[in-house]
Amino acid sequence: MSQTRVRPMGATASLDRNGRGNVVAKSGASLPLAGSPSMEGLNPLELLDASLAGCLALSIRIAARNLGLSDRLGNVAVEVIGAKAAEPPSRIARQTCRYAIEGDFNDAERRSLIEEAHKVCTIGNSYHAAIDIVDGEPLA
Repeated sequence: MSQTRVRPMGATASLDRNGRGNVVAKSGASLPLAGSPSMEGLNPLELLDASLAGCLALSIRIAARNLGLSDRLGNVAVEVIGAKAAEPPSRIARQTCRYAIEGDFNDAERRSLIEEAHKVCTIGNSYHAAIDIVDGEPLA
């Protein structure tokens, strides 16, 4: 009997006094955090776009399985471009998603894959629900 592996959730972002930093996930994955436009790495807005793009790309695969279309699914790419709101408070008002889904699908099947992906995408579903952001104990 196979066991389901669960990846630990959580990440820590840190910056030095010059604005250089990185993000380290509880899983051990890491990436540079850009504190200004000229710095290497991803900034928080890019991370938000990347989070939705990654989740939707993975969700397309799940959608294909749910719809019985896995055998025809090839490579998948999802582009997400966020747009900030014009009025305060500072936030992302819209994320536009574009898809490249390889495989022998008609337009209705492609739409079904995307619709099903949105239903299973944890990040997108989290946006539509209220996420409670709470402050915990200080880091050691």
